[in-house]
This record gives sequence, structure tokens and C-alpha cells, in this order.
Amino acid sequence: MQALLLTLLVAGTLLGPATAQVVAQVQDPADGLNLRAERYRAVIGSPPAAGSPAELEDLAILRWNQRSRYPEAVVHAWRFLDRSLSSFDAAVGSDLGKTAPTLVKGLPFFLKRIDGVKDGLKDAVARPRPYVSHPELQPCLPTETTWSYPSGHATWYGAVSLLLADLMPERRERLLQVGRQGGFARSYCVVHYPSDVLASQRLAEAISRDVIASPQWQAFRQQVRPELERLLVAPQAGLPLLTD
Repeated sequence: MQALLLTLLVAGTLLGPATAQVVAQVQDPADGLNLRAERYRAVIGSPPAAGSPAELEDLAILRWNQRSRYPEAVVHAWRFLDRSLSSFDAAVGSDLGKTAPTLVKGLPFFLKRIDGVKDGLKDAVARPRPYVSHPELQPCLPTETTWSYPSGHATWYGAVSLLLADLMPERRERLLQVGRQGGFARSYCVVHYPSDVLASQRLAEAISRDVIASPQWQAFRQQVRPELERLLVAPQAGLPLLTD
């Protein structure tokens, strides 16, 4: 804290009060938010046991996805490969990076803490990826060496959609649609079991509720309020149609 105060004091002295205010705004808005993985262990539950009906259903879906996938849908799945806030531009109807720079700079601080919870849960469950346990499955996205349950991408996209929906309830259904697409792209391309994605959705819902209820999020909400008004100005031709 002393280092932060010294930084702001120096910024105010050398760069002027206005610049010092900008420096203050890019500090971690989630500072003090404490999210512990063990709190969410029961939320995600356990993955289906090997050979169980639930795992057989998982595998049947993945094999169907592999047999039936087509180039345009694979390209669509690749659009969610990078966990980028720009994936939600069309859902909002605005360029998030240009229209809401404070939001775009601050939201990742909350998502980093959510990622930490997800990583702890992955290590605790230690479920191998489907293509590791079942070599006949051929992913159409790059493979990864991390554990499978829950899905990191599905957790991230689910959490972003819910947090943005809290800020912009007018776009809620559109945002949640993108969040779901970002998750199920992982099972479509067989880099995750469907049950990984469903567990991530439960995690995203539970952890987003806790984030939204926190004083850190409420303060951030007030900070970005002026940007939200600009974000909700739709293009003249109207909001774009979202693809499945």
C-alpha cells in the first residue's frame, strides 16, 4: 500500500493530477477479493467415473461431434480459441476495447482470480483430456497439457458473460449466448468432455454470484458506469444476428 501511495504521489508531482487519476484507475480493482478453490469443489462435483453411463454419454457426444463436424463450424470454434473480450463485441453491439477502456483493463483482474480457482480445481480432480484417454478422438483445436475438468475456456467465457450481463442487463441473453458458445466449442472440437463444460458452467455461475456480491465489484461497477452508457448505443443498422 505504501508503494502504491508513493507511486501515485510521484505521478501527481511529475505528470499532473489528471494523469495521476488515470494511474490510480488502472490499479487492481479486485484487490482484496478472496476466492478459494475449496469453496467451489462441491459446485463442480466429480467427473463421470470411467465406464459409467455418464461417461459413455460423454463419449457418444464427442464421437458424434467428430463424425458430423464441418469446416464452417470448426472455424467458428477457432474464434473462441483466444480468451478475448472482443469475442463479446457483437453481443454488445460495440467495440469494447475502444468504447470501454476502463472496463477492458479492469475486468481481467477479476478473471485472474477466477482462473486461480479453476486451476486449483483442475489439479485436485486431475481428469485426463478425452483425446489422451481415447486416442481415436481427433481434436480440431490445439491440444493442451493441462487437466480436463473443469474447462478453463468454458469457465472464462461463462464468467465473462455473467459479469458483463450484470453490467449490461439489456444485453444479457446475447452475452450468455456467446458465453455458452465459447464453452461448447471445446467439446465440439473434442478437447473437453461435455461434462467438463457443464461443470464449468456451474462454476462460472457460482463464482460470478460471489464476485458480483463483493464490494470490489460494486465499486468497479460504479467506476465503469459512464462507459456502459456509450456501450449500449447500438449501430444504426441495429444489433448483429449472433450465429450458433
